[in-house]
Amino acid sequence: MEEDGRLADADLRTRLTEHLMEAKAFALTGRRLALEDRSNRGPTAASSILKNVGSKVRCDSAELALEIMGHQGVGWAGDDFAPDEIAIVRTWLGGKAGTIAGGSYEIQNNIISKRILGLPDQPHANAGAGGGQHG
Repeated sequence: MEEDGRLADADLRTRLTEHLMEAKAFALTGRRLALEDRSNRGPTAASSILKNVGSKVRCDSAELALEIMGHQGVGWAGDDFAPDEIAIVRTWLGGKAGTIAGGSYEIQNNIISKRILGLPDQPHANAGAGGGQHG
């Protein structure tokens, strides 16, 4: 920390600021969508996108917290770690599991690109002329 209370690490300060802006935009968008659509019609394009954005915002938050805590951000248990430090580590790991349980981030992006945006399937990188490797 600098004397004026700012984080000394400019890169971390920038990433933290960007994260806080993204988290605030996510929260406001979620609130706006909740007010606009009370019909319970099921998943919408916006709700599908927000699911992925929310997952990313939570993971980014936990990862930034771990980075800020330094070596105190690696404790699972023990007297060397405060309860809030342990809670952040467990939240971070739980968030990783949550992205899998809710459908992986990549799968959700695939669903969004195909069903919502109507984009075509991407050809596999090894398909095409010559396809794959030959031994």
